[in-house]
Amino acid sequence: MATMKNLKEAQFHLIQSEKMASLGVLTAGVAHEINNPLNFILGGYVGLERYLSANGHLKNEKVARMLEIIKTGVERTANIVKSLNQFSRHKDNFDEQCDLHSIIDNCLVMLNNQLKHRVAIIKKFSAKPSIILGNIGRLHQVLLNVLTNASQAIKNEGTITILTNTEAENIVIKLIDTGCGIAEENLSKITDPFFTTKDPDKGTGLGLSIAYGIISDHGGTITFNSKVNKGTEVKITLPLEK
Repeated sequence: MATMKNLKEAQFHLIQSEKMASLGVLTAGVAHEINNPLNFILGGYVGLERYLSANGHLKNEKVARMLEIIKTGVERTANIVKSLNQFSRHKDNFDEQCDLHSIIDNCLVMLNNQLKHRVAIIKKFSAKPSIILGNIGRLHQVLLNVLTNASQAIKNEGTITILTNTEAENIVIKLIDTGCGIAEENLSKITDPFFTTKDPDKGTGLGLSIAYGIISDHGGTITFNSKVNKGTEVKITLPLEK
């Protein structure tokens, strides 16, 4: 019985690994396709700015403002492409230097459309280095999943607070949302494969199971504390680079 269970778990993780590899290839391709026209826009912006500056048109506030809007749009798109490239990194080893603060920021860029005008993000990052040895792509997967869950738990408006701190030889990440919370009887089940309290079209119940496996592979832990109608706290502990 135990052998069959272990075999099924191994098969499950293999299937998910293959799916993530395929998603990584797709994401990298999309990022590349976005990057090409983005470079054309950036080149046009630089040329236009030089032309207008040479002819004194940048003194016009409306012209300068419109140029600034173009520049902001290009920069935001470039940040999205950068975040997609980081997410799509596919490696099987755990020897990359992973800046957790940067990974969190990348995930927030990717989720901006879900969060803006609805969920306020409060970041309280430690001033100490947040570097661990691990797998950049997989850590993006974990934090993107946890942040997505937090966003979806907030029905109307609310906040997600992200705190980082060092404890002994570990870095601790706490993600606290003001969402609907999780019933006490379900807390012990939420990392079980296919367990979900979401509607069928909202989730498969695989995300936290995979996140739990990835954090374990990094030598860390992930725990959950929640109260119905109060919110949820996810605590991730990872060993710092020695």
